Amino acid sequence: MRCTLVIIFLYSCVIFAQDEAQYMPEKIDKVLIITSKGSIFDQARNELVNELRDEFAVSISEIDENTVFNEIDALFGNYDLPKAVILVGNNAIRQYQKYSNLQKKKTEYIQVVTILALDVKNAVAGIANVNAIAYETPMVTALVNFRRVLNKPLSKVGVLYRQAFKEFVENHTRFCSKEKIEIKGIAISDEPSKHQNEIAGALQTLLKKEKVDALWIANDNVLLKPELLGNVWLPALKKNKVPLVVGVEALVNPKLNFGTFAVIPDPVALGEQAAEIIFDLKDDEWKHRGIMIHPSISTYSVLNIKSATEFTDMGNLKIYEVSKVLNGKN
Repeated sequence: MRCTLVIIFLYSCVIFAQDEAQYMPEKIDKVLIITSKGSIFDQARNELVNELRDEFAVSISEIDENTVFNEIDALFGNYDLPKAVILVGNNAIRQYQKYSNLQKKKTEYIQVVTILALDVKNAVAGIANVNAIAYETPMVTALVNFRRVLNKPLSKVGVLYRQAFKEFVENHTRFCSKEKIEIKGIAISDEPSKHQNEIAGALQTLLKKEKVDALWIANDNVLLKPELLGNVWLPALKKNKVPLVVGVEALVNPKLNFGTFAVIPDPVALGEQAAEIIFDLKDDEWKHRGIMIHPSISTYSVLNIKSATEFTDMGNLKIYEVSKVLNGKN
């Protein structure tokens, strides 16, 4: 009788254990967000967390230029590594790139997703398993939108660019030609000591000789350094006024008196797009290899009214086509 009871007890334990295993939650995959500091990065990060937190164990680390190797290393540990790392901004990419080069065995299978980074193709070079979302709005998109808002012909546009943007400019020159927009591009060297003279000379050519209808300016922190803005760009454009189409909202600030119009990837939409990539990577069992660059799926436009009304009447502007209007009082 006692033996029978023991058998029944053991059998019950097995059934209970099976039921318990059946209802135990599966192990949650870890996703690490490494982000630069700033409001635009916060918007993308918050959307990422909202999209991912129900299905992944999400952790966040804010870093800056002074972040050291040990601080990055502490985010990974030696066991239970994250399945994916989302890098928000160029600084986050640079820091992770340095770390992954020194810890190749630890990071070789981690998936990387990047957003809000300029010149992302070159920025992610050397990092394994990357899905990057481009932050540069297609030139043709920005120019066609601007032409519609300005409600005036836009047939010839000047572009200054460094080697890093050559492929981008050449590709989009073809797209612009289909919209009857001629691109006059001038290449600037990668030698910083030459930039002041080269930019000044290029602007002279485009504004006086070519007489372009507008300038399109790439998101290039090198050519748009504060000292170059103050010493070269602004003086040249003060003498020869022309609309500037840019890709950063700060450059359209009426107080700066520089950019006229910007078309910018929406940071919240970028966060959502990056989250979708994470879900796709999980469905594919985290097997992606190589580098894939995705276009951003959503943009918003910003108009500097003060600048725009220097080139057309207020009544001529199609304000309703613009996402955000800046008048110096915003």
